[in-house]
Amino acid sequence: MSTSPQKSLSPAGIEVVRLQPNIGAEIYGLDLGGPLTQELRDTILDLLFQHQVLFFRDQPVDSEHQQALGRLFGELGTDSTDGVNEVQVLQTGRYYGTQWHADATYREQPFFISILRSIIAPDIGGDTVFASGVSAYRQLPDDIKARIADLDAFHRPHYKAHLLIKGEEERQRYLEDFPGTRHPVVTSHPYTGEKVLYVNATFTQEILGLAENESESLLSYLTSQFSKPEHQVRFKWRPGSIAIWDNRAVQHYGVPDYGTAPRHLERVVVKGDRPVR
Repeated sequence: MSTSPQKSLSPAGIEVVRLQPNIGAEIYGLDLGGPLTQELRDTILDLLFQHQVLFFRDQPVDSEHQQALGRLFGELGTDSTDGVNEVQVLQTGRYYGTQWHADATYREQPFFISILRSIIAPDIGGDTVFASGVSAYRQLPDDIKARIADLDAFHRPHYKAHLLIKGEEERQRYLEDFPGTRHPVVTSHPYTGEKVLYVNATFTQEILGLAENESESLLSYLTSQFSKPEHQVRFKWRPGSIAIWDNRAVQHYGVPDYGTAPRHLERVVVKGDRPVR
């Protein structure tokens, strides 16, 4: 299979440029700043379930319109530590050096879709890398697939809480509100039915039902799959760029290589269902 970008035209005349064989496409000819119609929703979802993460350039979208775009797909959630703001600001000095993760897997109902918009981007660095849990699962050895088929793992928000919440009392309240939850190690995607490897290095703390050393070893092996380039696509931000990804199938990693250069992005998230096998 060729790894060079592949262009195609959707029935609506939208240009789709595949970036990697297993994940990622840049979309041209689709105006996210225009009318938010049912047709736009259906087109985005169709492309999203094919490519898992979609990238758009030079989009005339402000914060209010970004929220409205998110509401096309369902009720907005909040991933901010104050539990109130629907728009989460990601800027220089915050989230610097995150690990691989899918958004909010420590919740019983993690988010369905994430929409991230770039306002200020470094000239060099500050990329985000996305990795496919579908591709990661497909390429596991058969004996590993059999071993993890019926296992659950426990997800907790402690890494995020200690990174972002400086006050001890406030942090403790957050951890009481979100004590963590269990999810299958392998989930079935609610729309495509594909199997997804559903553990991540940030929030997944242990695989249940295994001895501690066995859990640590297996979890380390599984999370390391997302670091393999064959499951990844890397995106260079520019002002006006937007990424929309399927948070049930994709993990991401913000590359911490831009020092103190200005970087400002805003994200909205759409509520999802509880993952199932």
